[in-house]
Amino acid sequence: MKKMLRPILFATATCALLAGCAQPPPPVQALPPGPTPAEVIDYTTAQAQYRAANASGNGDVVTHAENTFRGISQEILSRQDPGLVGAWEVCERYRAAAPRNQPDARSTFEPQFVRDCENIDRRYDAATSAIRRDLEARIAGADRATIAQTESRQP
Repeated sequence: MKKMLRPILFATATCALLAGCAQPPPPVQALPPGPTPAEVIDYTTAQAQYRAANASGNGDVVTHAENTFRGISQEILSRQDPGLVGAWEVCERYRAAAPRNQPDARSTFEPQFVRDCENIDRRYDAATSAIRRDLEARIAGADRATIAQTESRQP
């Protein structure tokens, strides 16, 4: 029995020693509350696609670009105000479950819940609109700076 206990103790001690020497994983850096450079690039690309598709009448690309605008602004808002985005998603789930095309059907939601969701919708829409305006202003500013650099180089 003693002969069998020694290798087990040795293996346990070795594992404990190795676990103690292991380096902890690097800390996860949180994303900034504003847009990331990748999000600005994606938004700029979607703007160009939207304008081209709108001019050519390609509704599918317009819809895709609009979805990109919504997705990016929602992602940014989820970092700035995760509680608002969570509440908005709850309201969206309830709306998706609501009966459709039944004008005489009574709502299964309490009136207070409906009013709360309307308030959340207004706050969510205002916040995402502000984010989109900020992104568009950043992009326009960067475009103006690029043009100004080019004009200052001409003799």
